[in-house]
Amino acid sequence: MALFDLRPKASRRELFDREGELGELERVVGGGAPLTLVLGIRRIGKTSLVKAFLEGRVGVYVDLRGVVRRAELYERLSEGLSEGVSRVRRFIEGIRGVTVAGFGVELRWRGSDSVSLLGLLSEVGRRAERFILVLDELQSVKPPLSAELRNVLAYAYDNLGSVSIIVAGSEVGMLRNFLGVENPESPLYGRYAYEVTVSRFPEDLSKEFLRQGFREEGIEPPAEVIEEAVNVFDGIVGWLVYFGRAYADGVRDLRRIKEAAVRLAAEELRKLSVREKLVLKAMAEGARTWAQVRNYVEERTGVTIPKATLTRIIRKLENLSIVRNYEFLDPIYREASKALKIKTFKP
Repeated sequence: MALFDLRPKASRRELFDREGELGELERVVGGGAPLTLVLGIRRIGKTSLVKAFLEGRVGVYVDLRGVVRRAELYERLSEGLSEGVSRVRRFIEGIRGVTVAGFGVELRWRGSDSVSLLGLLSEVGRRAERFILVLDELQSVKPPLSAELRNVLAYAYDNLGSVSIIVAGSEVGMLRNFLGVENPESPLYGRYAYEVTVSRFPEDLSKEFLRQGFREEGIEPPAEVIEEAVNVFDGIVGWLVYFGRAYADGVRDLRRIKEAAVRLAAEELRKLSVREKLVLKAMAEGARTWAQVRNYVEERTGVTIPKATLTRIIRKLENLSIVRNYEFLDPIYREASKALKIKTFKP
C-alpha cells in the first residue's frame, strides 16, 4: 500500500480508509451528476481520493495548478490522457486532433485538424456510457482561460448527459467564487453542484494510519511518538505522511520534522501581501475579533487600515481555506504564520 509515499495515491488499494467519500462519489457521479465538487483543506487527500475513484473508470485527471496559457491546459490534458490511456484509448482513437501512439496521447489544439476541450468532451461523450473529467485546483486558472473553462463546464452540464465533471479544490471559497453558481453573470449560474467534503482523520484513525504505515516500513515507534505526532499534525493526512516518511528515513526528532513542515507552509504563505500576512500573524498570536486584528495590524504598520480593506483581507484568507472565524484550519499554518518575518514601518 505504501502509505508513506509522498505522491498522491492512484488506486483504492493504496488509499487508507475514505470509504465514505468514495461511496458518495459512487452514488453521485455514478448516478450521472453533471458537476461534483470535492472540497477540503490543503494536504487533506483530495487528489488521492479522486485519482483512486477514477481507477477502472473511463475518465481523465487534469492538474490545473500553475496553468496560465492555453498551451499549458492542453499539455496537462494530454498528460492526463496519457496517464490513463489504457482506460480511454478506445474512446479517443480516431477523434480529429487526437493521436494515440503507444502509451502517449498528443493533442493538436491549434489550426486545422485541431481539437478543443469541448470538442473532445462532446466526441467522447457520444462514445462512452459515462466519461469523467476531473479538474484539480480549477480556481487557480486566471482570465481569459478561466472564462473559457466556465463556458465548457456550463455547456457540458446542459448538453453532455454522459459527461460528469469533478472539480477538486483546497481554496474552497475561491473555487465557489470561480464557478459562480450563485453569480448571475456566470454561465454556471443556477446550476446545482453536489459537494463531497474530505475531512481530517479523527485521533483513533490517525494513530491507526501511522501504525499501519510504520508496519509497512518494518519499524515500530514508541506509542508516545505516535501520540505526539497525532497531536501535532491534527489528522491532516498529508502531514501524517510527511512525518511518517521522515521518521522512517531516520529523522527521529519530531521537533525537527515539525519545523521542516512549518517551513514548507511558510513558503506557501510568502505569496501573500504584507497586510495579509500581518492579519494571519495577528490571528496566530491570539487575535480573535475583527477589532483585535485591526489593532494588531495598525500598531505594527503605523498606518490606519480602512474597515472595508480589512474585511476584504479576512474574507480572502477564509476563501483560501487558511482560517475560519479567526481560527486556523491547519495548526502547521498557524505556526508558520506566527513565525513570519514581516517588514513593517521603522519607529
